[in-house]
Amino acid sequence: MNKYNRLRCFWVVPLVLLIYTCGSQDPETNGQVAHEVVLFPQGIRWKQLPIQYRIASSVPQSFRSEIQSGFEAWNQIVSKMVFKYKGTKHLDQDDLSPDHTVNQNVVFTTEQLGTLTSETDVSSGRIPLGRTFLYGLTYIRKADIYLFDFTNNYVTGRPETGDTYSIKSVVMHEAGHMLFGPEHSQDPSSIMTSVLYPKGHRLEKLFLGSSDIAKFQTTYGDM
Repeated sequence: MNKYNRLRCFWVVPLVLLIYTCGSQDPETNGQVAHEVVLFPQGIRWKQLPIQYRIASSVPQSFRSEIQSGFEAWNQIVSKMVFKYKGTKHLDQDDLSPDHTVNQNVVFTTEQLGTLTSETDVSSGRIPLGRTFLYGLTYIRKADIYLFDFTNNYVTGRPETGDTYSIKSVVMHEAGHMLFGPEHSQDPSSIMTSVLYPKGHRLEKLFLGSSDIAKFQTTYGDM
C-alpha cells in the first residue's frame, strides 16, 4: 500500500478519520466512479457554517480560481455562505510530500497517482482522481482534499484517452462529501452521483441538482 493512503493520517490525527476516494476511472464508461472507506458513522455534519478553506501554496496560481469556483457554486445555488475562501496555505518543503495532511480545510494538488482502495479498483484498473479526508467525532471539524495526478487528469489529459476533467466539477463533488459524508446520490442530475465524466462529455456536471439542494436544506437548514 502506498504511504499516501491511510497510514500517515492515523498517526497525525487524534480524532476519528474518514477517507473518501472519489473519481476512479472506469475503463468501460470512460466515466469516474467514486469509492470510499468509511471509518465512522454517516449522518454527521459541521457544527457551524461557513466552512473556511485554504488552497495550498503548491497549487499553480492559474488553477486556483477554478478550485474556488467549485466551492462558490454551492454558495450561489443554495443562497447561503457555505464555504469561505481564506487565502493560501503556505507549505514548507517538508509539507510537500504526498502523504502530508494539515487538517486545516486545505485543497492540495499532487502529481502522485491516486492509490487504489479496494481489490475491485485494482482488478478493474480504476484510477482515483481525488480524495477527501474528514476529521471529527460528533461533528466534522476539519478536512483536506487532494486532487491526484494533477497534470494528466486536469491539464494535459490522460495519456491513454486524452481526457481532462473539470477541476470545478470535481471540487463541487468533493465539497459535497465535505458537507455530507460518504453518500452518493441516485439522482442522475446530482453532482453527488458516483460517476463523473470528462470535459465535453454530454454527462459532464457543472451544476447542483435539485436533490443536492434539498439535502443541504435538510442537513443545514437550521443554521
